[in-house]
Amino acid sequence: MKRVDKSLIMKCPRCGEENFKTQKKCSDCGLVFDRLNYVSNRAGKIAVVRREKENILRVTKWPKDAKKSKALLLCGFLGLVGAHNFYLGRYVKGFFSLIVTLVACVCIMLENVIDYASFYESFFFLPTGIMFLMWWVDFILIASNKYKIPVALDYEYPEENKKEKNKNKKENINKVKNNSKNSLEKENNLEKNQKNSEINLNNEINNNEKLNENNVINIEEFKNKEKKD
Repeated sequence: MKRVDKSLIMKCPRCGEENFKTQKKCSDCGLVFDRLNYVSNRAGKIAVVRREKENILRVTKWPKDAKKSKALLLCGFLGLVGAHNFYLGRYVKGFFSLIVTLVACVCIMLENVIDYASFYESFFFLPTGIMFLMWWVDFILIASNKYKIPVALDYEYPEENKKEKNKNKKENINKVKNNSKNSLEKENNLEKNQKNSEINLNNEINNNEKLNENNVINIEEFKNKEKKD
């Protein structure tokens, strides 16, 4: 038996069956691999909440609506409560981290009340050890692009897509309105500035005319004095 190069093989994100990368669809579940370009994490979260396992795909390639930098920050600072798992739709794992953290906090508060070493060790050291291990493993997986993100095909949820599109339309309309208001305010400010500049110019012209008149009067007075002298 010839060994197949692992770099030529990919696992189906739906059923886990191994397929050649040159194949157009999975040989087991029939998933067309080109459709993976039209998946989103938002649709994956909906499928997870509805428990529609047949629509959930787990991929390591980051979809457009999920940011790796945000997931890393959440994992680094709030990983103990599973914030990154909630962000990416891994709700079971997130709730597990949250519950373990709460249990650890309760055990810390009860440390001076309960003196049973076996109770303390079993309900504190074991869950906290598992929690810290999961935390660091998740951080490494996210950083190395090996964290499995639940996604789903967008066209499986047309109603949600319509809602999302309507939201985007409303946001765009509000942006256009705000831009038009800002442009009107800018135009008004420009008009005010132009008026002020015109007023300043007129004042300068009037002042110059007055100065010229005063100079003429002074010259005439000086001439008259010279004639008298």
